[in-house]
Amino acid sequence: MTESEREATRRRLQIWQEAQPLLEEQRWRELMALTDQQALRLTQSLFSRQGIAPRFRDTSGLVEQQALFQKSRDR
Repeated sequence: MTESEREATRRRLQIWQEAQPLLEEQRWRELMALTDQQALRLTQSLFSRQGIAPRFRDTSGLVEQQALFQKSRDR
């Protein structure tokens, strides 16, 4: 890495360090301004993405768990 690249990296780091508190403040302002309806809509949007929402089961899984315990006991 050349000296000019190191200086550019230092400058980028300094910019982020200065911006971080301002960005955090903005994030909190936006979160506090959310209505319940907006928060619900955003949450549902996140959970509707493939693979994020938990799959609902028809059973509690107790029978399957007991079968696994039985197999491990028989070994």
